[in-house]
Amino acid sequence: MSYQVLARKYRPQSFEDVIGQEHITRTLKNAVESGRIAHGFLFSGMRGVGKTTMARILAKALNCEKGPTMSPCNECSHCLQITQGNAMDVIEIDGASNTGVDDIRELRENVLYAPASTRYKIYIIDEVHMLSKAAFNALLKTLEEPPSHVIFVFATTEPQKVPVTIQSRCQCFQFRSIPVQNITDHILRISEQEGFVIDRESARLIARSSEGSMRDAQSLLDQILSFCGDKITVADIKLVLGVIDPEVLDECTLALIEQDAERVMNLVERLHSLGVDLVEFCRELQLYFRNLLMIKILKSPNNVIHIEKEEVEKLRPISETVEEDRLLAFIEYLNKTEEEIRHSTHPRIVLEVALLRMTRIKPLLEFKEILDQIEGLEKKLRAGDAGSGRTLIQDPPADNTYRASTSPEHKPSEQGPISSREASLPLDWEKIVNHANKANPLVGSILEHGFLEETEPHKIIIGFKKKIHYDMAVEKKEKMVEIIKGLLQRDFALAFSLHNGTEPGKKTLTETKEDLQKEKKDRLLKENLGNHVVQEALRIFKGKVQDVKDFGAEH
Repeated sequence: MSYQVLARKYRPQSFEDVIGQEHITRTLKNAVESGRIAHGFLFSGMRGVGKTTMARILAKALNCEKGPTMSPCNECSHCLQITQGNAMDVIEIDGASNTGVDDIRELRENVLYAPASTRYKIYIIDEVHMLSKAAFNALLKTLEEPPSHVIFVFATTEPQKVPVTIQSRCQCFQFRSIPVQNITDHILRISEQEGFVIDRESARLIARSSEGSMRDAQSLLDQILSFCGDKITVADIKLVLGVIDPEVLDECTLALIEQDAERVMNLVERLHSLGVDLVEFCRELQLYFRNLLMIKILKSPNNVIHIEKEEVEKLRPISETVEEDRLLAFIEYLNKTEEEIRHSTHPRIVLEVALLRMTRIKPLLEFKEILDQIEGLEKKLRAGDAGSGRTLIQDPPADNTYRASTSPEHKPSEQGPISSREASLPLDWEKIVNHANKANPLVGSILEHGFLEETEPHKIIIGFKKKIHYDMAVEKKEKMVEIIKGLLQRDFALAFSLHNGTEPGKKTLTETKEDLQKEKKDRLLKENLGNHVVQEALRIFKGKVQDVKDFGAEH
């Protein structure tokens, strides 16, 4: 007899045999026992977690000669035929190769016929999300009101691609990934029945590599048995599966924490020479940092990380040497790097750059430390720096005027040559603001909210009506002086004043523009209200004009 792979040989044949899906097996068993059988089921979840297996068990529970029963006998002709996949009334359809509307039309015709020998005719459609939109639409009516002897069971790894109109007609069950502990125990049970030797650490390593899929774990076990024979060791598993040695992860982690770039680069060279899959290395390193993070922040990390207690105690001292924020940053970097490596033609360079950046991540300061530093800086600023010879900005006076000059007045002897005619010329404020907008948009936007309050031969005072604009002007004062001086071609002292409310007779450019816009709207409204089309529209719809726009100006 030909060899039967472990995934088929140890496929569950009853609800009790299914591992890691207790929330589903309990629901289905109760439904069978109470007779509350839905006409449509949607099983979704990742690969290898028991979706199709559960569908077959449900078919046996409903069609067993001793049933319907929540414990099918697996001995009667109906159970045996379903197990072997040749039952006439349990039709398994591959959704990927039967995607068309014609296939569904044929199915709709066949459901009308009664079962040949069983109670129910059961259609199991695997990867149902592969059906076309037209096929789904053709299935809707039949799925909503099928004959009493027909039950549909859909299985999919991508439930988001199944239309909601289909989902709403089914009972939906989400299959979970199987815990590492459960897969490990199952591998050890298989070893007892098959007669090969494997220790718990080796079984756990296979379980971790399966990423929550029981079928993947059994397939990996088959592959390793072909290589090792009847005795499996951790070293053999690492060689066959290309699993990253934990010592390599330890070394890389310590080098990153200690910011030792040379050790990290030498490690990448070693990985490259050994032909290690760099994507797998990124994934394992992410998991390693995740374990460190869980150990650091949780009192009982064993509940969320699937490693032995001895390994937890080994990682605990390492977790205490690195800050939580750095661990989070490491995980984020590696997550991005893994995706970049997948699509890069130079994966080694991508990994080297990422790890080098990770060595530059410095511990973040606590908020209190930052506050202390800011307070210390403020004290120095207020005291002034005697050695620098500079006069620092003082707090504004307590009155409502806020009239202040933030730089010393220039002495007459220091002024550049200026004629009395130039000094007496009035300043064009709009020209100054437009010039500032071109030179520095931020400075220009600040000046748009100010107005020219006072001008003297060697002094300009700009007024503001809001403190936020006043404060921004004080902050950008040096840049303003430079820009305005470039336009006027003469020296001057610049000062600012703040006025609460409006300044009579003084308007900012922003206010001027708003007034012009309002005047234009009023004019357009007046011109168009007399239009008979507008008047008729207002009469028919019993409305009123809310706004008016000049569409010609926009084009």
